[in-house]
Amino acid sequence: MEQDSGLSDVDLFELTHFNDTYMTPDEIHDLPKAWVIGGDGGMGDIGFQNVSKVVLQNRPNVNLLMLDTQVYSNTGGQNSDSSVMLGGGDMNQIGPATQGKLSEKKSVAECFTSGHGSPFVAQVSMANAAKLYKAMFDALDYRGTSFFQAFTSCQPEHGVADDASQLQAQRIRDSRGMPDFIFNPQVGETYDEAMDLKGNPDIDRDWAKKKRVDTGEKYHFNIVHWAATEARFRRHLKRVKPEQAEAMTQLEDVLVRLTQQDVVNRRYLLEDHRAYVPDRTVTVAIDGADGTTWNYAISRQMVLFCVERRKAWRMLQSKAGIYNKDYAAQRSLLKKVDAGEIPMEDFLARSAEMLEEEVALVTAN
Repeated sequence: MEQDSGLSDVDLFELTHFNDTYMTPDEIHDLPKAWVIGGDGGMGDIGFQNVSKVVLQNRPNVNLLMLDTQVYSNTGGQNSDSSVMLGGGDMNQIGPATQGKLSEKKSVAECFTSGHGSPFVAQVSMANAAKLYKAMFDALDYRGTSFFQAFTSCQPEHGVADDASQLQAQRIRDSRGMPDFIFNPQVGETYDEAMDLKGNPDIDRDWAKKKRVDTGEKYHFNIVHWAATEARFRRHLKRVKPEQAEAMTQLEDVLVRLTQQDVVNRRYLLEDHRAYVPDRTVTVAIDGADGTTWNYAISRQMVLFCVERRKAWRMLQSKAGIYNKDYAAQRSLLKKVDAGEIPMEDFLARSAEMLEEEVALVTAN
């Protein structure tokens, strides 16, 4: 015999189809927290479509952590979409025909800040443990889904010491290889409200400034300074004597002459173009393990890697509403050079010096 439940048809329907839509904030907070943890291959490459679907659904208390080693560590060092332009894995090709992985790095976290609804997204690591944990606590309080991308050293594949994980995370962050950011949709509905780049050094410049260990001289800490500390990139660097370095082209001069569109359009291969990048005759000074400064000749692909990571950093700055004085100065300077207002010979002779002069003009205006 049927019993009267005392519920109307509407009440019965809502009870039997109950989901998080009708839950209060306190009820949501008390739900179990589900964590999905994987590598850049499983979550950002092979499994990217499935992760994208989970992020887009934005269900509460679902949190995803991608440990980004930038390589398929379990298959002998294959490139993944998250591998940097140089590749660097054991199975990566480098030689006369190719200098490594030619495609740009896919930043999975950045992908999920666009076209994926309203998830909480963070690119953080043990470079700043307090910031990492703070982001996780904020994500746990968020009603929707969160996604974390964290640089994670793979000691054998990267060629670093077992106790160097935090140091390497700091180096790649400071070099713009993987900047920290928090994308919190609760803050506002524009990128410059939701995107937070705090924690990155010299937040309004292309590169962070640091001091030489031996001389105290200030210099720009770019992606090469990080790459030089990991054995996976050793074939892209060759130590040279100071007198040899003096006869080479300084990396800072070359970077002023190049844009990402020069790379895309292969102008870096044209010897008569301002964007030409010579191979193995571009030099950079790097602090050695003994505290002295060493000079290195770098591959052409290493120069292109600098340009690609600088472009990616500038994109993040623009999303966060940060005005980059170096970028504004470079655009202004190259416009004058390409229009013939500045003789090419003069520009090539002192590119980095001219950029600093242009920065002063841009800042003054």
